[in-house]
Amino acid sequence: MRLEPPAAPPPSSPPSPRPRVVGVRRRDGDAATEPTPDGTAGDGDGEPAPTRWRWLALGFAAAWLLPSFLPHGFDWFLAAIPHEMGHATVGSLLGRPSAPAISLAGHAWAGIGEFRPWLSWAMALGLGTLAWLQRTRPVLAIGLGLVALALPFVARMHLAEVLISLGGHFGELAFAAYCYALCWSGGHTGTPQERIASAMCGALLQAGSLRLAWGLLTDAAVRAHYEVSGSLGMKNDYLVVAEDLCSCRLQTVVGWMLVPGLLALPLGLWWGAVRQRRAHLDD
Repeated sequence: MRLEPPAAPPPSSPPSPRPRVVGVRRRDGDAATEPTPDGTAGDGDGEPAPTRWRWLALGFAAAWLLPSFLPHGFDWFLAAIPHEMGHATVGSLLGRPSAPAISLAGHAWAGIGEFRPWLSWAMALGLGTLAWLQRTRPVLAIGLGLVALALPFVARMHLAEVLISLGGHFGELAFAAYCYALCWSGGHTGTPQERIASAMCGALLQAGSLRLAWGLLTDAAVRAHYEVSGSLGMKNDYLVVAEDLCSCRLQTVVGWMLVPGLLALPLGLWWGAVRQRRAHLDD
């Protein structure tokens, strides 16, 4: 009787290697549930919050240490662009055709045209349309809708001139908040370099605004310099509001502007958290 050796099981095929991906950067919101080093889930982009505070602190340190090494006038141009864009944006929304202008010689201004009722209604119609398009986001849609309803009426009021004159400082603070939002959410690349640079720019803008306001409140020499330092001999914004529009003391206007100046950082971080959560939900 012939005995056949037991048949050996066929060799199992080796597991297929996992594909290797090199040089691909994830988008904000990817890997949102991967655990962080402390064993907890990440807060939206796989990065623990303490790391974000570190980038923010490094940006503040850079804003304090680097201005002496940056090109001459860097901080002035950084503030001048959103400042004049703020004037022009508010002016256009309120029915005054406006455009910013910045000179390499260190002067900046915004041309504000006469009131055009049709422009204020066109802006209101545009914002109303945008509110309708954003109807899946109720908070944003309601806010845009309320602004659209108010624009044609505010544009005819004395308040419009006050808002246009303060629009430059609001523009600086809005851009500072946007920079903080980029730091907190990772911006377009999510790299430490972008986060730190964004925090540095936000800190430079906010610190400059607060430094000016505090100096005008407390130092007579700063107020004297402010009265004669307007571009091309023009009157500076806070003086226009205090003397020409509101008939009040300069310190009163500046004291009120300290409030939005202090809110730029918390609003920017909140904005960054909203951007990140929205990107996560979209993915």
